Amino acid sequence: MIKLIHGDDEFSSKEILNKFTGDKTKIESDINIIYSNSLSESGFNELVNTMSLFGENRKLIFIDLLTKIISSKNEQWKEFNEVCINKPSMNELIFFESKEINVTSNKIKKFMELAEVHLNNLPTGRGSWDKIRNWILSRQNIHQIELSNEAVNKLIELIGNNYRYIDNELIKLSNFKPEERIEQSDIEIMVSGIKESSIFELIDSLLEKNIFRSNQLINEFIDNGQSFFNIEQMLARQLRLIIIVQDLLGKNNNKEIQNKIQIKSNFAFNKILDQAQKFSSNRMRSMLQNLLKLDIGIKIGDKSEKEILKQLVHIL
Repeated sequence: MIKLIHGDDEFSSKEILNKFTGDKTKIESDINIIYSNSLSESGFNELVNTMSLFGENRKLIFIDLLTKIISSKNEQWKEFNEVCINKPSMNELIFFESKEINVTSNKIKKFMELAEVHLNNLPTGRGSWDKIRNWILSRQNIHQIELSNEAVNKLIELIGNNYRYIDNELIKLSNFKPEERIEQSDIEIMVSGIKESSIFELIDSLLEKNIFRSNQLINEFIDNGQSFFNIEQMLARQLRLIIIVQDLLGKNNNKEIQNKIQIKSNFAFNKILDQAQKFSSNRMRSMLQNLLKLDIGIKIGDKSEKEILKQLVHIL
């Protein structure tokens, strides 16, 4: 079995990934996570053709590997498609991409004929409000909670399309009023959004290796009830916006860029623009990938949230 999970909606993608990986507490579980930056073509071939020591299905999770292959030179990764076709049947390959990939690329043409594809993108632009609203309504049954129309609208107003953050808040709200309908006033009391200005400052302090200030800001977020996942999602969102702006600089004027990334606040846009010009694109991409590694580490049970929070400043 070969699966592809891609798109910028990491929350939905990771829920799908969790379903595929199953119970990771069993001793016989054989799950391996491999990051593309440290993987060669020969290393990939060897991994795919190695059988499980436990006699069970072996799951290999490759992070952002297809992005690497698609952008590689013509003479590289020539055997990729054939290796996937001829892999041992007991080995299950899962390709997890943190953004939507070009599925029509000739580099992965035969692979795409084999793969079970799951595309998850966050809603943006026209119609996004209704899509987020419908998503929140679909989570009500999962968390055994009921929100009024006004409460749903207020939640979207405060958080936007950050599904992970919204889901965490729904869990908090279900504990706050387990058998009562959630009203707008409850959202205003319980949901404390992370200020964009604080996230910008945290990115600055992390990139400048100001460990003291970074720890100070993270501790402030935690004291205000924010989890690692909330902090991670806000950081990831801002980093992606900065990377997009870096790609657009020189090709569009500032007003066009602001419209393309759909940031209405001039303060927020100017801060994103400043950081896009201040730091290199490679540094931003590396920081985003390290953030994804930390998140995946929690989701597969490698590390606890408390351990990750201690490492956050030093790893980024």
